[in-house]
Amino acid sequence: MFDIHILPIALTIILVGWSSWRFAAGQTELLRERRIWLQGCLCIACGLVLEAQPIVHWRWLSVLSMGLLLGGYQQLALVLSRLQQQRAHYLPGVLLLLLTGLLNTPWLPQAWADSWNAAVLALVYGRLSWLHWQIERAIRQGYPILTTLYGLGTVAFVARLALGLPGGQDQALLDLVEPLLYLFASTATIYGSFGFLMVILRRRTQHLVRETLQDSLTGALNRRGLDETMLQLRQSVPPFRHVAIAMLDVDHFKQVNDRYGHAAGDEVLRQLVRFFCQSLREQDVFARYGGEEFCLLLPGASLADAQRKLDSLREQFAALAIPAGEGVLHCTFSAGLVCWDNAEVNPDKLLHQADDLLYQAKRAGRNCIAVAAEPNHQGY
Repeated sequence: MFDIHILPIALTIILVGWSSWRFAAGQTELLRERRIWLQGCLCIACGLVLEAQPIVHWRWLSVLSMGLLLGGYQQLALVLSRLQQQRAHYLPGVLLLLLTGLLNTPWLPQAWADSWNAAVLALVYGRLSWLHWQIERAIRQGYPILTTLYGLGTVAFVARLALGLPGGQDQALLDLVEPLLYLFASTATIYGSFGFLMVILRRRTQHLVRETLQDSLTGALNRRGLDETMLQLRQSVPPFRHVAIAMLDVDHFKQVNDRYGHAAGDEVLRQLVRFFCQSLREQDVFARYGGEEFCLLLPGASLADAQRKLDSLREQFAALAIPAGEGVLHCTFSAGLVCWDNAEVNPDKLLHQADDLLYQAKRAGRNCIAVAAEPNHQGY
């Protein structure tokens, strides 16, 4: 008798695959991924229907249904790998398909086919669980439902494989595992067909975050991103004892624009951001405050340690050769440095204080750092 539950599952997979294909229609760079994902969903749905149909019981039909199922799952895994810029390996997938087709032929015992099918589906589900874990870990929102469902499906297929081996056949346990296998496999397949949508949503969210919090020219945080970061520092548990804050400015930047052109000026700003991002710790923050003015946050750094660090960076940046037309130029920066060691102090007040010190450094001849009176702290 035909399992009527298979039809809504197959139809749901097709509809979700189609919706994913339509949802990503505006992203031309994903044209191939869209097509492969839809093909994978169609293959899985057709494989499920063929596997459940009660009319024809040819072993060759099992070859076709398993080939469709395995090929469909592998296409989903291929898309998830490509979306994460992972290298795709086609040969193992082709070999699995060929071996699956061979072991499901009438020339070999049915028990071999059943054991192999359980093993290969456990392997495929395990890989899908791993790929979804990488995606859900990157998103960091909610419970990793797809990772869990594919993981449970993997465990169920492994249990089915163990019970199908000689000496492990226990009908009572088999009757218990089969419904669980059906539940986990069907649920994971339905929810798994949403995987492409989840990745697309993540890409769109990251794009919106970049537009909202990052400076389009340099890639550094913008003013809004800086405000968000300072709010997070105030709310950090446990809080940093102190945070060094520096406002810095490229010296004679207007002259660079006038002499070399705005393209060279833009390149100076990009090189400055790249230089700082490569030189700072992971928890340090470098943001574009406006124009050629930038803000540097050094969590946990005392004023003296931050001054030593910033002086070293100032000297290194002055020696950096920056492309400008057919030649190169050298730039310097000046900075004002303060210490945020009291969570009750408004950080905007400290930014203004650092800004005043920056202009004091400018008046002192540029290419130097003006430092506020230092509390007695240690730290960088």
